[in-house]
Amino acid sequence: MIRYWKYPQKLIFPGLVLAALLTGCTMPPDFVSPPVMVARPNIQLDDSLSNEQPISSRILEVARQEPDLHKAILLEDGDAALLARIHLIRSARESIDLQTFIYAYDRTGYWVFKELLAAARRGVRVRLLVDHINTPDLPVKAYAGLASAHQNLEIRIFRPIGNNAIVDSFDITQNTFMRFSTMNYRMHNKVTLVDDEVAIIGGRNIQDAYYDRDREMNFLDRDVIVSGPSVESIELSFDTFWNHKETYEALCMKDVSEVLTHERPQLPEGISEPLPFTFEELDHQANLYDLASVRSELKIWTVSNIRFISDQPVKAVKIANPLRQNPFNEIYSLLEEADKEILMQTPYAVFENKTYNRLRKIRKSKPEVPILLSTNSLSSTDISYVGGLALKQRRFQVEGLKLELYLSKPVPGDIKGMVSRYDLLLEESKINLDDDWWIERNLFPTSDSGPRFCMHAKSMIIDERICLIGSHNFDPRSIYLNSECMVIIEDEAFSRHVADKIRLTIHPMNSWVVAPRDLPPVVGDLNGLISWISSNLPMFDIWPLEHVSCFEIKDGVEPLSPYEKGFHDKYKDVGPFPGLDLGLEQIKVLLIRSFGGPALPLL
Repeated sequence: MIRYWKYPQKLIFPGLVLAALLTGCTMPPDFVSPPVMVARPNIQLDDSLSNEQPISSRILEVARQEPDLHKAILLEDGDAALLARIHLIRSARESIDLQTFIYAYDRTGYWVFKELLAAARRGVRVRLLVDHINTPDLPVKAYAGLASAHQNLEIRIFRPIGNNAIVDSFDITQNTFMRFSTMNYRMHNKVTLVDDEVAIIGGRNIQDAYYDRDREMNFLDRDVIVSGPSVESIELSFDTFWNHKETYEALCMKDVSEVLTHERPQLPEGISEPLPFTFEELDHQANLYDLASVRSELKIWTVSNIRFISDQPVKAVKIANPLRQNPFNEIYSLLEEADKEILMQTPYAVFENKTYNRLRKIRKSKPEVPILLSTNSLSSTDISYVGGLALKQRRFQVEGLKLELYLSKPVPGDIKGMVSRYDLLLEESKINLDDDWWIERNLFPTSDSGPRFCMHAKSMIIDERICLIGSHNFDPRSIYLNSECMVIIEDEAFSRHVADKIRLTIHPMNSWVVAPRDLPPVVGDLNGLISWISSNLPMFDIWPLEHVSCFEIKDGVEPLSPYEKGFHDKYKDVGPFPGLDLGLEQIKVLLIRSFGGPALPLL
């Protein structure tokens, strides 16, 4: 049974919270030594080559014919995003570089690895770089089989949290308390680079849930395929991570080396098994020369300019350092240039002080510029702890920053317009295929049946002329701890296209809007004062009456901004926890909000 993220969810966060409370949110030094890698085992890797040839691809052909022009393809739909990845892997002639935070060996992970292995066997150099915080839930023999599958395919691990490739709960717990900075400075980048000519940048990891194939919960995410001059900087960034001193060959991890030295590694059964029927249509479409012929949304855009920005492998910043030392400070510079509108989308709307102050400065200097933020509700978020602290910040975001804050519903009303295979997903969720399709998450129970959806896209549109897409969550962890990457696309037509996708998610049928409650004047003033004092406390934020709430539009009326006159006449208050099964879960939310404040810098 495959259980991804069970250790980070169950063990890491409580440890981080406790450590944060004990240390006052400062970063303690590492008290144990870094992992010691063993010598590379003396094994004969498979070096056989097949007679297969790469398929022809219009995407790569255009990139080769017009190397000086900036090209972009938006990957909005999860099914199309997986199709594009398989297609580009099959098109590779020389190299494939894949960098990811999570590589889950579920159905999607096995299929992607099969394609990588097939590319290696036809002579393509394949490099797979994975962060170690999400260790694969595989037997060591199976992982050793993957690591030694072919001499043209190499797996490296970024910042190991132990001497073994496959870690257990003891390793996680020990490192949480004794190697605190190691546990926190992680590689969150997501990059797929093919022949150093075309790259995919965005928020998707390699896992069923990112491609609309998980029975329990799927991510509404966003990637972009880019080609042209920006690819050179993407290649440089990948090489920097690949060659970093804290990146280790999987073959040199202690448990993998022991298997390769004393036993016979075995590829997981998922590699040799036939492709699941849920991938049959994509398997056929991936061989087509022009994907846009079957997926019109995969059209190639020629855009004015694309720039790539990325952190270094281990951030030099600490929590107390100013934002000016962060390469993503450019985001704030772009925000300050906005004259018409700022449209943001991020999974976790948790702001630390410097971000709040920068946005507050923008709000004061340009009070007329609307700032719209699309994020998760408590019923759609994949991390309940972060959702609880986001609740704590809602009032400051609404009343202090005048944000139009939109919270995604767990099953949006227009989900069929967002997920092309939604009907198929409903059918698959009723079929008991086997026990392997299972995922453990820390979720709030909801009243919705069937698969739920979590907003995972990380994007920003400025004046519908500049578009940012990447892995950056716009939260404290992305700013100070994890390494991130992002592309900045300057083009009005493409930016409007992405803006339309975000506007769909904030439509009243897909999101609730947050606004101050419509309370009587004296009661409202008194509640506002007490709520403001309570919300400013890092702990013991225990005032029970939320000053802001979630609202849903009434039937037959046009949407309004929460700051327009007559808003409360056209919207109904659905409470701060819409979509949740309450009771104990409400208590859990309130406890996180009340006592979790000191952990905010780690979220």
